[in-house]
Amino acid sequence: MDSPKSNVWHLSRGIVFARDTRVVYPRLPATRYHSAPAVVSHSETLSNSAIAFGGLGDGQTTTEGSATADLSPPAAAEAPVADQAAAAAASEASEEPDAQKDTPPISEEDLKPPFTPLDFKIPDDVFREAKLAPEGSPESYWSYSMYRGPGEDGAPDAKIKVHYCTSVLTAERVLQQYFMDKKLLGFDLEWEPEARATESVRRNVSLVQIASEDRIALFHLALYKKDGKFVGPLFKQIMEDPAVTKTGVWIKGDCTRLRKFLNINSRGTLELSNLYKLVKYSTSGEYKFVNKKLVNMATQVLETMHLPLFKGQDTRSSSWSQPLKMNQIIYSASDAYAAVQLYAIMNHHRQNLDPTPPVPHFVEENKPISLADGIVLPTADEGSAEQETDKPEGETTTTGPVLSAKYLKSLGDTIKIENDDELSSEPILVKQPEPAPVQIDNRVVEATAQAADYRASRPPARTARASAALYQLRAYYLWHKNADLNPQQVAALLRDPPLQTMTVVNYILEAIRLEKLQYEKARMKAELLSLIPESILATPRYKTFVKGCEKEGKTDVKGKE
Repeated sequence: MDSPKSNVWHLSRGIVFARDTRVVYPRLPATRYHSAPAVVSHSETLSNSAIAFGGLGDGQTTTEGSATADLSPPAAAEAPVADQAAAAAASEASEEPDAQKDTPPISEEDLKPPFTPLDFKIPDDVFREAKLAPEGSPESYWSYSMYRGPGEDGAPDAKIKVHYCTSVLTAERVLQQYFMDKKLLGFDLEWEPEARATESVRRNVSLVQIASEDRIALFHLALYKKDGKFVGPLFKQIMEDPAVTKTGVWIKGDCTRLRKFLNINSRGTLELSNLYKLVKYSTSGEYKFVNKKLVNMATQVLETMHLPLFKGQDTRSSSWSQPLKMNQIIYSASDAYAAVQLYAIMNHHRQNLDPTPPVPHFVEENKPISLADGIVLPTADEGSAEQETDKPEGETTTTGPVLSAKYLKSLGDTIKIENDDELSSEPILVKQPEPAPVQIDNRVVEATAQAADYRASRPPARTARASAALYQLRAYYLWHKNADLNPQQVAALLRDPPLQTMTVVNYILEAIRLEKLQYEKARMKAELLSLIPESILATPRYKTFVKGCEKEGKTDVKGKE
């Protein structure tokens, strides 16, 4: 067998994302992690067994305990892989008669938290306690509550704050105070398990979760007042702003619900599964697995954060139309916050790939995933229209631990129940972006003044007859007085976005025809008449211009200035 240094994939540790060094990770039992299987094809099962992101730079590395690979028989076409897996399994079985009872100890490297480029990180001691906690206990799971970062008061160890809102007003206030300047948000929805499309908003979009690096907001639409108002202007503005990246798992289905039930056309939405597969399989060179099949949140958290995602007791199958229990708050907050950290970590590793592939396109653009060097994969879309509101398999019902009083107390200071009593009597105003000051070219100003002076100088009797309009005269003077400007450039100076070039040509010609204005024959022929089809030039309206340009002698056709 090759040395560990030359291995890219190994049954016991999966794919190792590292550049200079590779650490051999202990093989932990699959039951140590409480995650549901990803929605992937069977041929991806072995490749999905574990992942350890690396290549961090600055001497940093990350580690993980890898999950046991699925050794069930694959398709006939995968026989060599099956033989290898079976041989490895038989070898391990002979050496370890009872792997569940004789698990190697966790190494010190496995007790270090994964790298994140964000300011909020898991402290070493917190991560260590989670890895060493009794399996299945609340302390053994990953959740938002593990992170610490810079606080508003300057403290370096502030916790993530959760804002639980039960009205449109409180939701808008929280958005205005904490989220309007954020460019990356985690996003998720919850709804009643048995909700039908014909039922109310409260059952189909029961809870909205958004998260930034330092805060999480839970908008419990199911408890909003029965006045028919579920969406405030700030929430709609954030969701429809393409400059704000909203990311999550099966975000297309969630945004479809927003469109159907709340009339919100979300933009700037990124599917985490696409980024996850792009980074993972670009690193291993298994490009055939880069596709748009979904990978659930639990799998991504386990492989990236190296801890199982907290689920709570039957959170997915519980009611989301009633006031939330503590385990529901923790679960829903963790789901949204996980999206923020996952995006940051995986995008960091994408940037470290050489060559570097581009970030996957936003979901609403409906474009395929691109590899490095411009290679585009002919991947299928995430799902058909009939499937747009389905969640990935494996996330329907998950039973987790019962939370102890001690554990709940430790999270009490991170959760704030927002209420209307704290609201100001002043309405929340949506701050519209100020239009950029319009810079008018001095040549346009001068041409406009000349056109106005010309119209003012005409005899009163002329005003009742056919005459050139101000905008036609302005186009003429801008072109005639500036020999370096062609009609295309005149069109760009007169308006943003530019006028049509032929519109400007007609303006100039009409001004000359109606007012018998002066023009240069060579410019008239090269810049104006050359753009008009010959069949049109043969009409009486343009014959005068054609004949004037064909006459020998003077280069200018005299007329009024």
